Amino acid sequence: MNTVLSFLHENRQRFALERYGAQGRLASLVITPRFQASSHVVFMIWGEGATAPVLVAKTPRLANATTSLQREVTNLRLVQARRPAGFASVPQVVAFEDYHAYPILVETALIGQPMDPAFTKRHRERCCQAVTTWLIELQQPTDDPGEREAAWFERLIDYPIEYFGKRLPVNANETELLQQTRALVAPLRTLQLPLTFEHGDLSYPNLMLLPNGEPGVIDWELADPHGLPACDLFLFLTYAAFATHNAGENGTYQAAFQSAFFDQAAWTKSYIRQYAAQLHLPEMALTPLFVMTWLRYIVSQLVRLDEGYQQPLAQVTPCAPETAQWLRKNRYYTLWEYAVNHAKELTW
Repeated sequence: MNTVLSFLHENRQRFALERYGAQGRLASLVITPRFQASSHVVFMIWGEGATAPVLVAKTPRLANATTSLQREVTNLRLVQARRPAGFASVPQVVAFEDYHAYPILVETALIGQPMDPAFTKRHRERCCQAVTTWLIELQQPTDDPGEREAAWFERLIDYPIEYFGKRLPVNANETELLQQTRALVAPLRTLQLPLTFEHGDLSYPNLMLLPNGEPGVIDWELADPHGLPACDLFLFLTYAAFATHNAGENGTYQAAFQSAFFDQAAWTKSYIRQYAAQLHLPEMALTPLFVMTWLRYIVSQLVRLDEGYQQPLAQVTPCAPETAQWLRKNRYYTLWEYAVNHAKELTW
C-alpha cells in the first residue's frame, strides 16, 4: 500500500470518505505530469467497485516544495466560499495534512469529457460558450470598490514585468519588448478594472465538460482571488485556436493565434465582447490585458519552478541558462512577442 492509500486508510472515518464514494478497499493510479514546470505527483483514487476516480491526491515531487500545494488549498477554499452552495465545477478540499512529514492534498475528483484538442476542435462553439459563461459567473466582482487594493497595478502589472527582467538575463530584443509592454499596459493604471478570481492556467488538461454541460476546472495552484479580468478567457480561446488548427501536431501556433485574434473577422470576438459587456470592461482595456496575458503566463511557468515569487525584486537572481533557453522556446514566449509587435492590429 502506497503512502497516500495508507494515509486515507488510517483517516477514513475522520475524513468521512464514504460520503465521497471512497468505500471499501481503495485503489490508486499514479500520474506524474511530464511538463518541465510540474511540481506534483498526482494519485487518482478509486473506491471498491467504482468505475471512475472519486478522489484525487497530490504530493510534491520534493518534500520541502509545499508552497504550490498550500496555494491550491487556499484558492479552492476561497472559490467554493464565493457562493453558499459552492461550485460543482471545482474540486472540494477533503484534507491537507502532513503524513510522516510529507504534505498530502486530497480533493474530490471531477468526472467528465476532457476538453482535449480533438474534442475542442469538434465542439469548439460548445466549449467556448461553456467556458465564457462559467467565467462570467465566477468572475463577477465581489469587492467593495471603496476597499479595492490600492497597489493592484504594482502587484499584477509592474511586478511580473520587473520579475521577468530580473529572472532572465534579458537580451536586447527582450529589453525592447519589455519597454513596449510597459507602454502598452500603462493605460490600465488609471482604469477602475474589476479584480476577478483568476484561474491562471485555463486550458487542457485542466478542463473537462461535465455531464451538466458546465466546464469542470482543476489545478488551482496558479489562481489569484484578486487577479486580472479577461486573461483566463484569452488563454482559453488561444488553446481553442491551437486545437482548431491542430497546432500541437504541425507547430502552427503563431498562425492559429493570428487568425483567432488579429484577423478582421476573428472568430473569438463574439466571446470577448460577451464577456467584456457582462464584466463592464472598457474596450480600451482589452489590448493591454491581452498583451499582459502572455507575459504573465510566461512568468507563471517560472513560478512553478521558483517558490520565491513575490519576494522583493532586489532578491531575485537570474535563472540558469538552460531554464532561460527552455523559456525562450516556449510557444507562449512567441505569442507575447507577436502580441507586442502587432498590438495595433487588434480590434475588438
